[in-house]
Amino acid sequence: MKKILSLSALLTIALLIGTACQTASTANTTANNANKALPNNTAPKADEHGHTDDAPRISLADAKKDFDAGNAIFVDTRDEAAYKNEHIKGAVNISMNAVEAKYKELPTGKKIIAYCS
Repeated sequence: MKKILSLSALLTIALLIGTACQTASTANTTANNANKALPNNTAPKADEHGHTDDAPRISLADAKKDFDAGNAIFVDTRDEAAYKNEHIKGAVNISMNAVEAKYKELPTGKKIIAYCS
């Protein structure tokens, strides 16, 4: 039971961090490209959760359900040192700098749930 609660807490944190990383990354990209891509400096429209990109999101419950059923894999996109320091048990490490070189190592037919901090 303690293990399940710990995994649940860790998954919650990972998903929140992943969402924050994506939002921060999108905000920086949007700010850098605002004058180029949008007429009259119009900000991109955010959805009901404040996300300005169209990246698919997954709830904690769905992520845990898919992972436990073997239908999903967690990918830690941080550098190797951060991954070695702490990561979700069972997650693989493919840093953002290595995605293009290593994406073929990921299993096909599984949902890929990426996270960072």
